[in-house]
Amino acid sequence: MRRQVMAAAMGVMAVFGASEKAQAYDIDCAIMLCMAGGFPPGAVCSRAYRTMIRRITPWPSLPPFGVCTFAHVPVELGGPGGEGELDTSLPEYEWLNRTHVIWFRGRSYKERDMPRQWDWSIRSCDRTNQTCQNIQQVSGSLSPWPTTFLSESGQQIAFPTVGARNMMVEYGDYEGNMGHSEWFSY
Repeated sequence: MRRQVMAAAMGVMAVFGASEKAQAYDIDCAIMLCMAGGFPPGAVCSRAYRTMIRRITPWPSLPPFGVCTFAHVPVELGGPGGEGELDTSLPEYEWLNRTHVIWFRGRSYKERDMPRQWDWSIRSCDRTNQTCQNIQQVSGSLSPWPTTFLSESGQQIAFPTVGARNMMVEYGDYEGNMGHSEWFSY
């Protein structure tokens, strides 16, 4: 009996301890970790996805994520135990400065007695949404948008295949390698 009580107590402590550590990640860390895995099913990644979409859908949008600082992690769990500003101008954060949010808008339409036409635009904004530029903007084309485009960072990126409004995040790692997320339709 004593062994069963001890096992039950350990089980309860493990359950409550695990949920505390799962909640310890700040939302920016959760967004980055879940995005890397394609937003797998689960409460943490669902919340991270909703937060990212909530940040990027208004105009002007907010950055999809910031720096994963673990600022909200208590000291007893190995974190700084508070919130503080992080100087992202330092060389070790150059990867963050290569982050861009890429927006796609497209439509296909047919006016009376006219051939089918396509409009599309690709817009790229920096991580703070302070500087944006059009990469491509086409109106009234008689052919659909091409299969790929060249991003600001020189990546060949495929156009989205579904949805009239989509966004993706282009990012660089600390070694200078560029990558990008999948398209998210909104």
